[in-house]
Amino acid sequence: MQTKNYIDAAKLGFLVLLVIAFQAQTLFAQATKSPLKAYTDKESQEATDILWLARILYSESKVAEEQIMVAWVVRNRVETGFRGADSYKEVALSPNQFSGLWPSDPQYKLNMSRTYSDTKDLSWKQSIAIASAVYFADESLRPISQTTRHFYSPLAVLSDPHWASGKKPALVMRDDNGSVRFAFYDNVR
Repeated sequence: MQTKNYIDAAKLGFLVLLVIAFQAQTLFAQATKSPLKAYTDKESQEATDILWLARILYSESKVAEEQIMVAWVVRNRVETGFRGADSYKEVALSPNQFSGLWPSDPQYKLNMSRTYSDTKDLSWKQSIAIASAVYFADESLRPISQTTRHFYSPLAVLSDPHWASGKKPALVMRDDNGSVRFAFYDNVR
């Protein structure tokens, strides 16, 4: 995966974050035995938030580095109250935001039906692990500005979104052929 230089240099950091993600997911599962069992309101909210974040990640990409960056964008939206959303579910269900969570998407039913018990799909397990890691990560690990709250995949759309018009992405993630897989934007209103 090729990106701008400052992200290329941080690849090792992403791999470390991925390892932390798998560890966090394991610890989270062990601590709660069933992540959806409500021991306290806070733990129940954490489990719900992580599940919704994982659904977003799973619907957007199956590539770990891409999922990590998308997770931080979503966390940024929650932490800054973007569009008035203050939960991961509200961000996920915000109109016209995550195409894999739109009823018109062919994978909608699969993406929306994912639960903690879907343990056979390795991509889903990865999504849960990364969602857990980013959710619990110290903000010092944030690889992008907190005002980076928009992204899109040029490979997945017919035309660039209107909000990207005339703007330079803060971060571009490319595939091995040099095609832009994801472009992330800072300070979009």
